Amino acid sequence: MYDLAIIGLGPAGVEAAQIAIENSLNVIAFEKAILGGTCLNTGCVPTKAIIHSASLFKQISECDKLGINLFSSPSFEWSKMLDRKTNIVSKFNHALENMLSRKITLVKGEVELFINDTEVQIYSGGNMYKAKNIIIATGSKPVQLKDLHRDGKFIINSDDFYAMKSLPKTIGIIGSGAIGLEWAMILSNLNVDVVVIEKAKELSPSSDIDIQKRLERILKNNRISFYKDDFIKDIFDHRIELNSGVILELDCLLSAVGRVPVLPKITVAGCHERFRLKMRDSYETDIDNLFLIGDAAGEVLLAHAAQYQAKAVMNKILYNEKIIKKPVPSVIYTTPEIASVGLREQDIQDGSLYRIKKIPIGAIAKSWCDESTEGFVKVIISSEGLIKGAHVIGKDASNLISLFGVFIDKNIPVEEIRNMIFPHPSYSEIICEVLRDE
Repeated sequence: MYDLAIIGLGPAGVEAAQIAIENSLNVIAFEKAILGGTCLNTGCVPTKAIIHSASLFKQISECDKLGINLFSSPSFEWSKMLDRKTNIVSKFNHALENMLSRKITLVKGEVELFINDTEVQIYSGGNMYKAKNIIIATGSKPVQLKDLHRDGKFIINSDDFYAMKSLPKTIGIIGSGAIGLEWAMILSNLNVDVVVIEKAKELSPSSDIDIQKRLERILKNNRISFYKDDFIKDIFDHRIELNSGVILELDCLLSAVGRVPVLPKITVAGCHERFRLKMRDSYETDIDNLFLIGDAAGEVLLAHAAQYQAKAVMNKILYNEKIIKKPVPSVIYTTPEIASVGLREQDIQDGSLYRIKKIPIGAIAKSWCDESTEGFVKVIISSEGLIKGAHVIGKDASNLISLFGVFIDKNIPVEEIRNMIFPHPSYSEIICEVLRDE
């Protein structure tokens, strides 16, 4: 019997495996696809590689603003962008394979769990395995809309871009969450005509209200059209009719309406219906010593949240430590970046208990040096003088939000933050500026 079995080796599973290795546990891990999960192979990492290429192409195209003259118009090769992405992904795939295969038992293939009154049995490839503790970290998959069946050619999801030999001239993107907005910006930067279709009344429905408003300006400035509170009524060939009556002629349609958890097949002795795990706040399930983390848990579908959950569960297994949930920062890697952590303005029920402060990124010199003055920093401060929420649009927002996350997690008073020293010139200076007394 193994000390620990891990099902799924994406960010959550890999983190759990590394901690288990450090603590000399006897570990078996199962992965049906490529190590690293969605994040490494088709999500976070490859998308950010493409974002960098697309952003750089746009900057070069506009470099005359910075006093740089090019002798010819810049161009790009989509295939080489994909090759660079593939090389980055392969580097990390090989590193994971080398690290894990030497230190744990690694099984490739599908997994099925059989649960009876006394134990949980794991089946894969015709073999049965047992472990004292089991972590399910099987990730998520794109939502499949009922009437929009993906064919990989006209109706696609984000994975399909990596198989494209060339980019479309026009594209519609359904959904304005992180995936939809990031691909909208990538494609617009590469001279594709982009239309975003959002069913909700505002863009980026999960964002703070001020971010939602500013997004409209950002999309317009990047030549991205959008329709809010609207959806697809009918599709005939490449002709799309929206509920509002708008007709769009598009080369393809990207479905980016989110992701849903994926779980292995679970069979329970004496249960003739499909069994569903019930998860507690501590990522424990209703089955003893069986844990559910990462996207599979369906709580926060972000790689860094999955890694934290893995650490928390491993501390529970190793030391019986109580699992404490922490504020999770989120980032949308558009240009400029959009980042948030904690309370949103629309979440506030009693306005007298909070004050809101906001300052444009252009208030600091570094933004002007970098030609990156679009955006703002917004903080929500409690009557006790603690930051409860922060929302940033601007260059380096992904790093700024990390600092705000620490302030919230550690309950550092605003007065104490004001007395901290931040380098000049830097984007971090905006923290002191937004917290300045009126």
